[in-house]
Amino acid sequence: MSRILFVQATDPAAYPPLIHAGTLMAERGHEVRFLSSPISERAMRMPNVPGLEVDSLPERPTHVMRPASYARYLTAAMRAALAFRPDIVYASDPLGALPGLVASRMVAAQLVYHEHDSPNGERRLHRVVRLARRAALRRARLVIFPNEGRAREVAAEVPFKVEKLRTVWNLPRRSEVPLRAPWRTGPLVLYYHGSITPDRLPRTVLDAVLRFSDVRLRVVGYETADGRGHLDALRNAAESSGRPDALEIFGEVSREALPALMDGATVGLALVPSASSDINMRHMTGASNKAFDYLAGGLALLVSDLADWRAVFVVPGYGRACDPTSADSITEAIRWFLEHREETHAMGRRGRHQVLGTWNYDTAFAPVLAELGLDR
Repeated sequence: MSRILFVQATDPAAYPPLIHAGTLMAERGHEVRFLSSPISERAMRMPNVPGLEVDSLPERPTHVMRPASYARYLTAAMRAALAFRPDIVYASDPLGALPGLVASRMVAAQLVYHEHDSPNGERRLHRVVRLARRAALRRARLVIFPNEGRAREVAAEVPFKVEKLRTVWNLPRRSEVPLRAPWRTGPLVLYYHGSITPDRLPRTVLDAVLRFSDVRLRVVGYETADGRGHLDALRNAAESSGRPDALEIFGEVSREALPALMDGATVGLALVPSASSDINMRHMTGASNKAFDYLAGGLALLVSDLADWRAVFVVPGYGRACDPTSADSITEAIRWFLEHREETHAMGRRGRHQVLGTWNYDTAFAPVLAELGLDR
C-alpha cells in the first residue's frame, strides 16, 4: 500500500475534488494524510474516513495567506514528509506548489500537481510562488486541471509537457446520489449553493423570483471577500417587496448536509458572467461542481447562455439557459419551468442518471489512480 500526502496551503475541506480523491485512495487501503491550514469561522470539515487523517495548523483569521503563515505551512510540510514518508505528494494550486516540491524532493516521492484555481497571468504571483509553480508543472508526474481550455491557456503561458495533462471535472461521488429520483410538488424552488458573490448569484435572480407568488430562492453558502453585504442586500430587497418568504438563506454547511437542503428544490442555479477577465470564470464548465451536484440531487439546471454551457447541459436536455444580467430573461426561464413541471422533473432525472453513469468522480478519477498505481 502507498502513502499519499496532500498539500494545498489552505483548508482541503473546501475542495470537493480533494475530498473525493483522498477518500477514493483511502477506500483502496492506502494511507492518506492532508496537511490543512484552516480559516477561522469556516464550518467546513473533512469526512471521517478510515485511513484518511488530517493534520491541521492553527487557524488563520482570513483566507489571505500571509508570509508568516506560509512559512509555517512550508515548515509543516517538510516535517510531515519526513515523518510520514509519502510515496506520492499531491499538491494543489500555486500556493501548494512550493510545499509540494520541497516535500516530494526530501523523500524522493512522486509529485502530482492539481490546479483548481489559476492566476490571471503568472506575473501576478509572488516571484517565489511563480517559480515554484513553474517547477511543479515541469516536475510533476501528472498535471490535473478541471477544464481543458483553462489548462491549454496555462500551458501557452507556462510551457509543460501536455502529454502528462489530465482533465478531471469536479464531479460528485456516486455515493452522493440519492437512492431514488425525487418528485417535487408545491412551490418552484430555485436553489444555489457555494461561494456567494454578485456575479454567481446576481440580484436579477431575486428580482425575477419576486415576480411570481409560487417561486422561492434558497441560498446555501458563504460570502467571499468581494461579496460582503450581498446577502443583506438580497434579504432587504425581499423584505421591501413584502415577500420575505421568497428568500431562504442558510449558512455554510458540509457536503454531507447539502442533499437535505436540496430536498424540495426544483431548479439549480449555475450562473457565470457572460464575459470575464478571470481565466477561471472563462473556463468553468467542468470546473464548477455546482451543476453536477444539482443533477445528482435530481434538480434541473438554469445556466448562463454561453456556448460551452449550452453544449454540456442544455443540448443534452438537463436544463435551460438564460442571460444572468437580465431579470426578464430569468423570468422567462422560470415561467417555462412552471409551465412544464413534468419536463422539468425529467431533466433532473436524466441528469441524475448521467451522474450515476459517467459524470461521477469515481469514474473520472479512475485513470489517475491507475496511472499512479493506486487502483488496487
